[in-house]
Amino acid sequence: MKYTKWFGVGFSMIASMLCACSEDSPSEPKDTFDANVVCPESQRGTFTDERNGQVYKYTTIGNQVWMAENLKFDAPYSQCYEKIEDFCDTFGRFYSLHVDGDDLGLFDQDLIDTICPAGWHVPSLDEWKMLANSVGEGEKGSARLRTSNDFGEFYDPGSDDCGFNALPAGYWMLNGELSGNEVFAIYWTSTKKAYDLMFAYNLGRLSVETNLPKMTLRCLKD
Repeated sequence: MKYTKWFGVGFSMIASMLCACSEDSPSEPKDTFDANVVCPESQRGTFTDERNGQVYKYTTIGNQVWMAENLKFDAPYSQCYEKIEDFCDTFGRFYSLHVDGDDLGLFDQDLIDTICPAGWHVPSLDEWKMLANSVGEGEKGSARLRTSNDFGEFYDPGSDDCGFNALPAGYWMLNGELSGNEVFAIYWTSTKKAYDLMFAYNLGRLSVETNLPKMTLRCLKD
């Protein structure tokens, strides 16, 4: 079978992609982040997915409105990890966006177009980059998106200034087990032949990685 390269997004490594300065810049740019301006608490709230009555938190970061928790909708090829009690209530479900759930296949565009609640969509790589630009680069930017909850010695809690609450669910492997749980968060993008987004908390930066069999998903308001 021919291997098709797809990627997703994980919260830990995109810093080098997003840095506007060159590596030989004489000094780092000044950090001017102000949560009261970028993501004020007054611009957060909840909404209801009319398909199943699920209530989600949302947060406004810059000019974007993001779900502040992972998607929990029972979509085709999605899985709920049941070996840990209440796992889905905390971390949401794991999803494949490929045709027939085949991790080596093409994207299922019909699924991508319908998996999020009405009025929301699977974010593209550029939209994830916009989020990262809003909160800043490197460890500080990553921390502003990571949940402040304690998940043990391998997880570095963030400050979660914007209420994004990125959760270290890890990802679902082909054998049905989890990898990276309570270590990093990894999310889908809708960008074909491109990326998933991954927060590797112990590295403290945003990274772009190759797609994995099943990953968590955040939706962005249209």
